[in-house]
Amino acid sequence: MNSTLKTYFIKSLTLEVSFRPKVVSLDFRPYKQKQTLNLLYKHCEILVDDIKRDYQAHYGRALNINRASLVAEIWGHLIAYRISLGIQKHFRVWPITKLARFAAFRSAVIDCGEAKVDTNRWFWDLTAGIFFRKYR
Repeated sequence: MNSTLKTYFIKSLTLEVSFRPKVVSLDFRPYKQKQTLNLLYKHCEILVDDIKRDYQAHYGRALNINRASLVAEIWGHLIAYRISLGIQKHFRVWPITKLARFAAFRSAVIDCGEAKVDTNRWFWDLTAGIFFRKYR
């Protein structure tokens, strides 16, 4: 499938975002430090606005994911990623570290798709409606 890769700059950090029809993918794998992840949290709203603007410019139509839902999905994945990294660092028991490694891998790359292609969109829309109203 055709995709376009764009690099975003958040302070001194770079973040790779892949654009595909009806989907954007963000790759947080290079970042594992608490301070760095906190910086990414703080700039999430600006990042979402930039991604939506660039998607519109690239495809000539808006990404049909509401802003609050996109913020909710990114924050949800970043929280899961951060917890998984913490478990890997502090628990040295084989099945726990293996499960945490898998969770970190799955949560660090975020595929955000429109409802027609993303079966989890309903969850992020619901989460956004409850916790992320200010981002609408």
